[in-house]
Amino acid sequence: MEYTIIIYKNPNGWYTGQCEQVPEAISQGETLEELKENMADAIKLVQESV
Repeated sequence: MEYTIIIYKNPNGWYTGQCEQVPEAISQGETLEELKENMADAIKLVQESV
C-alpha cells in the first residue's frame, strides 16, 4: 500500500512528517531519507497497536 506523507521542514533544518492515511503516525528525520525510514517504522508501529 502507498501512503501520503505531509512533510514540514522545521527551522532547525529537520523534517517532520505525518501520514494522511494513518494520522497517528508522526515522525521526524534530519534528512528526507531518514524521515522516510522513520515514517515507515511509525506507520508499522501504529498498525500493530490497533
